[in-house]
Amino acid sequence: MTGISLHEGHDVTLTLKPAAADTGYVLVRTDRGGARIRVHPDNIQEVQRRTLLMESGVEVHTVEHVLAALYGLGVDNAVIELSAPEPPAGDGSSKAFVELVREAGIVELDADRPEFTPTESIEVGDEKVSIKVEPFDGAQGGPNGGGLVVNYTLDYGVPFMPRTTVEFAVTPENFEQQIGPARTFCLEKEAQMLQAMGFGKGANTQNTLVVSPNGPLENTLRFDDEYARHKLLDVIGDLAVTGLRLNAKVTAVKSGHSQNQQVAKALRKQYEESR
Repeated sequence: MTGISLHEGHDVTLTLKPAAADTGYVLVRTDRGGARIRVHPDNIQEVQRRTLLMESGVEVHTVEHVLAALYGLGVDNAVIELSAPEPPAGDGSSKAFVELVREAGIVELDADRPEFTPTESIEVGDEKVSIKVEPFDGAQGGPNGGGLVVNYTLDYGVPFMPRTTVEFAVTPENFEQQIGPARTFCLEKEAQMLQAMGFGKGANTQNTLVVSPNGPLENTLRFDDEYARHKLLDVIGDLAVTGLRLNAKVTAVKSGHSQNQQVAKALRKQYEESR
């Protein structure tokens, strides 16, 4: 897949390749001599408005939509090659990456997948912004479904984007049809400020829903609750960094990448300590 990256505005080619059992997700920078970055909480760097992973001084960022697609479709092992530090934006959702996986097909490997049921609940945040992960064994959606259920509440405090709560079991069917097509967004009043801060150099009204009081500029919603669905998509992508197939119920209220990443780190720590 080729295209323009969302924040940096680079021309970039992304190639998904198969990987052996227990590889997990690995990012490869073809423009940096094939430098490899493991998708692991140890490699998370604290930045605003996106997920950035760095290893040995080489970084890749805004990977959450790609990782959400892989996790959502039940893919546990993949190599993600990139010719720049950031994937192509596509239409601002996971849809293009879902299509790549579907085009290639998925092979079942002769190995156990690294599933993990949290040993105890984890909660990050405060009374305004929070994300909680609890053990959950009741949503086994088949061999590729896993046991992850995500509930997300969006509340931007503006009348044209009302408080909205969405919940989905993360199964391949739900992800492909109900979650993956939900696109990234920002408020119209934020757009110029974000670009002045260096974000969204490759953004336009076709790969980002720019939300005005009258709805998205030069675009239309795919779902009435598309904004909340996209935030739920981001949660899936950020938790995919754990490298684990989770049996968990996630309840998030207004959480962003920072809170999601803190939970991913805590989940991986629990997993390591439970082995």
